[in-house]
Amino acid sequence: MSAKSLFNIPYAGINKEGDYNLLIGLTGEYSIVIEINNPVTRYSADPSGYEEYHHLLINIVKILGEGHLLQKHDIISRYAFRAKDAEEYLQRHYNAHFENRECLRVSTYLTITKQVKKGTFYTYDAKGLRDFMQSIGKVLDVLPSGRALDEVAINQLVLQMLSMDFKSGPISLNNLSPTETEVNLGERAVRSISLVNIDSIDLPQEVSTHIELNDKESTRGFPIDFLSFLFKVPGCDAVVYNQVVEIPNQVMTLRKLEQKKKRHAGIPDPANQLCVEDIDLLLTDVARENQLLVNAHFNILICASKGTLPKAANFVESSLFQLGIIPSKNAYNQLELFRTALPGNAGELKVYDWFLTTCDAAMCFFFKESLPKDEPSDFLIRFTDRQGIPVAIDPSDLPMRTGRINSRNRFILGPSGSGKSFLTCSLIENYMLYNMDMVIVDTGHSYSGLCKYYNGKYITYTDKQPITMNPFQITEAEYNIEKKDFLCTLVAVAWKGAEGILSPVERDVIANVISAYYGNFFDNGEKLNFNTFYEFALEKIPEIKREEKILFDFDEFRYVLKKFYQGGEFEAILNNETDRSLFTERFIVFEIDSIKEHKILFPLVTLIIMDVFIQKMRYRSDRRKTLIIEEAWKAIASPLMAGYILYLYKTVRKFWGEAIVVTQELGDIIGNAVVKDSIINNSDTIFLLDQTKFKDNYDQIAALLSINETERRKIFTINQLDNTDQRGRFKEVYIRRGTIGEVYGVEVSLHQYLTYTTEKPEKSAVEKYIDRFGSYAEGLDAFVGDFQMSGKSLPAFITQVNKS
Repeated sequence: MSAKSLFNIPYAGINKEGDYNLLIGLTGEYSIVIEINNPVTRYSADPSGYEEYHHLLINIVKILGEGHLLQKHDIISRYAFRAKDAEEYLQRHYNAHFENRECLRVSTYLTITKQVKKGTFYTYDAKGLRDFMQSIGKVLDVLPSGRALDEVAINQLVLQMLSMDFKSGPISLNNLSPTETEVNLGERAVRSISLVNIDSIDLPQEVSTHIELNDKESTRGFPIDFLSFLFKVPGCDAVVYNQVVEIPNQVMTLRKLEQKKKRHAGIPDPANQLCVEDIDLLLTDVARENQLLVNAHFNILICASKGTLPKAANFVESSLFQLGIIPSKNAYNQLELFRTALPGNAGELKVYDWFLTTCDAAMCFFFKESLPKDEPSDFLIRFTDRQGIPVAIDPSDLPMRTGRINSRNRFILGPSGSGKSFLTCSLIENYMLYNMDMVIVDTGHSYSGLCKYYNGKYITYTDKQPITMNPFQITEAEYNIEKKDFLCTLVAVAWKGAEGILSPVERDVIANVISAYYGNFFDNGEKLNFNTFYEFALEKIPEIKREEKILFDFDEFRYVLKKFYQGGEFEAILNNETDRSLFTERFIVFEIDSIKEHKILFPLVTLIIMDVFIQKMRYRSDRRKTLIIEEAWKAIASPLMAGYILYLYKTVRKFWGEAIVVTQELGDIIGNAVVKDSIINNSDTIFLLDQTKFKDNYDQIAALLSINETERRKIFTINQLDNTDQRGRFKEVYIRRGTIGEVYGVEVSLHQYLTYTTEKPEKSAVEKYIDRFGSYAEGLDAFVGDFQMSGKSLPAFITQVNKS
């Protein structure tokens, strides 16, 4: 082997004596390797995030000062997804759905190197080392996620770089065999693509901290990283983006520039004149904005099989062309470039590998994005990130602890067909993994599958079996101002209807009657229900009218409420006791579709169910509780019930609970003061599904939901990205906790889909199998097994099952 091809490890060892482990180079330079996390999450839509990180990197360069090298590695590697073992049936199938799916990982390392004079004997400089350590401490202070690597981690990183293998597990080093175009690693190869050809520097006239998407109308103006295409390099095992800046002596560098300017100015030639103008511009920027001059080097290393490497390299080069960058065609020093990409070895870069620029411009080429990660919490709900990989977020506890939200209440908006039911079912399934009680008020049989799966109670309103409750049956200890207000609202709704208006006099009369009723009946110990309240009211109200000389439509009151009294049409609703087992049941669905057009019963029954939930909250104080109100919220969104809704939301927070309102109609929320003041203003978490249908008049929604321009950009990328390859059916959802939101995917397994489905033929076919096998899990497994064996499409198989 020729001398040029010999590969010697460029390190003398690791010094572990100080506060940080120092990686020592062969020529005496020493480095600290820091693991960091790029703070800009991919598709965050916030330009300010890129700018803030850009300024942070500039500040790090200023902290270090002359005589330092700053080397940043962004490693984008591919690996097969592996989920943790799950005990729950549907969660096991969820894991199986994603098992072995190819996904990306971004690992970022910042290596800071103290340079030494080349060509001289190394001499130990105690003061220089102490100053270096102090500078590192300052850098770590400004990097909130920074962690200095120890000896084991440094060795692991170096081995990973040498093998270009960033998967977990044992690492094997193969022979390095360099050619003019790549470095061979056994069956794989690494190609280094330098962003700049020193002989002819082809870079854009202007660079920014980020660029914007322009390929679709819906995503136009959406900010992404300058080199975001690195996520999409096809057929490669790993991409390493090596970014290096050297901070030279500023006085000497400026002096050399002045000399160069004079040499060019001395020869009257158009090319020389252009050089003079460029140097003038650079010197002006340095003087006016106090910018640092740095030597910069940028290099992309692609590792792939030898067969796919040319395709990956062509993709990178063409992507750079589109950015106005013509990469170097003279990168024949592949082994040299590979060596200099090792942590702490950027000092081996030759003069021809660097180009001089301002620190501000150089930092524009630094990679700034990361991918979402599981949040640090014990209460996690699983969605997918935008590449289709499960990621867990905490919508409740963590944002409450950090002050991001003040309540756990949520509001879900999405047009028909946008995936609302699937989102809500997925949320419910995740919730049920924890210590959670679930109460759902539904008007479309959307949750019958989940209810059957959890062996819950599915309560449907019928004339023969109405949903009943005796709201008047309370103890003296339970009687308080909130309960009194609830009963006032209940009586008012029964009398006036949800849209009715109760005058102050009428409300005061009803409140006085309720107070007198309980004062009398608590003393006498008589039976409490609507019948006795009605009888008492018929005696008490004329008495109040006589004493106070007020106008009150007693005859209307008596006649309208008579239907709820003994012998009336709805006598059972407010007199019969609630099923006491509901207070211990974990999963309850109240299906009131049959009365959703009934102007009296719909709001009244919805109000009764909400009070059942409040009683359940008090009774089950050791458990989480969730109340989900589908389109039934329309029944309570009236001025008459606004006070009670506020009471519900306030009470829910006290008892470890949350209320979730789900709607699809834009017209229902715009202009409805009750929705805004009572529901939205008390929902700190908002879920928005595909809003494309609302785009033309989105200003109203944005104003109602306090959505700023950055959040709007995120919302209109829902289902608009090119991210459908190798994925099952999925819908995206924007989830805003507090003032900032993110877009996630709702993607489930076939077993979950069949459990969630709202399509009647699909529900019917699945129920046949469940009835036949007597167990939900066994029936669903048999259904999926037969479907996969049939070779038919799902609709065709369902038709066959329903016909059999």
